[in-house]
Amino acid sequence: MRVTRLTWIVPALAVSGCATTYNAKWDEKPVAAAAATAPTEVDATKALQDKADALWAKRDDKQSLTEAIAAYEQLAEKAPSADLFAKLSRAHYLLGDGHYALEGKAAERDAEYQLGLDWASKSLKAAAPAFAEAMAAGKKHPEAIQLAGKEAVPGMYWYATNLGKWAASKGFATRLRYKDDAKSTMDRVNALDPSFFYSAPLRYFGSFEALTSGIAGGSLAKSEDFFTKAVAAAPNYLGSKVLWADYLSTKKQDKATFVRLLNEVISADARADADIAPENLMEQVKAKKLLEQVEEKF
Repeated sequence: MRVTRLTWIVPALAVSGCATTYNAKWDEKPVAAAAATAPTEVDATKALQDKADALWAKRDDKQSLTEAIAAYEQLAEKAPSADLFAKLSRAHYLLGDGHYALEGKAAERDAEYQLGLDWASKSLKAAAPAFAEAMAAGKKHPEAIQLAGKEAVPGMYWYATNLGKWAASKGFATRLRYKDDAKSTMDRVNALDPSFFYSAPLRYFGSFEALTSGIAGGSLAKSEDFFTKAVAAAPNYLGSKVLWADYLSTKKQDKATFVRLLNEVISADARADADIAPENLMEQVKAKKLLEQVEEKF
């Protein structure tokens, strides 16, 4: 498993045994920012921020995203913050779920989910110390997460997202073990900021209901309702339709909707919202690959 690029980082989540369980070190304190002592240090930090942001803007290119992560990790050493940690969690998730997944590199993809979890847990410790203290004291995650406030929403979202994908990669038993942790975290995000990241909780619940239907209490009807609302709330975010097709349409064996949704993604203007143009361009690649598999899925 690839380790983080900065040796000063102590992994927030230690993997034990067969790498299907976590020992979360919630009692470890977040790293404090060191005050800049000279104008040159301030200038250097700003230059690093500008470099990272410029690379991030081209994150649909794998090399640019990899270099952006390295720059943001250097920045996290100089100016650590909950928001920056959450940004790194998002970046590792995108590298794994986007680039490596499209390349068919499962081991590299799953390693990125692990790194995404590490950074998300750091973000939670910094933004929601009461939650971390409750976890360290032995409270169950679904109970402790209620102590996290709105400032912790980015960390919570990327924690739940990376956890769900990491657990799924380890098989059904691990997915089931962490299902309630991920779900309760996303429930908290939805309660505090339902519009976060283009109404992300809605598409998460759409996927969750489809994945758990028939095995863990999920509902295909609820899934469709969530996906319908997600698309209506954030029509420019193309990933909602890709997830709808990949998770719900395949589960229902609804070939017509599968094809329709993916063609709508492919023909959409990926740059309609500049802030998510890189993600949308990658979603269009995912849609094309899924369409190529239509006869295998139906």
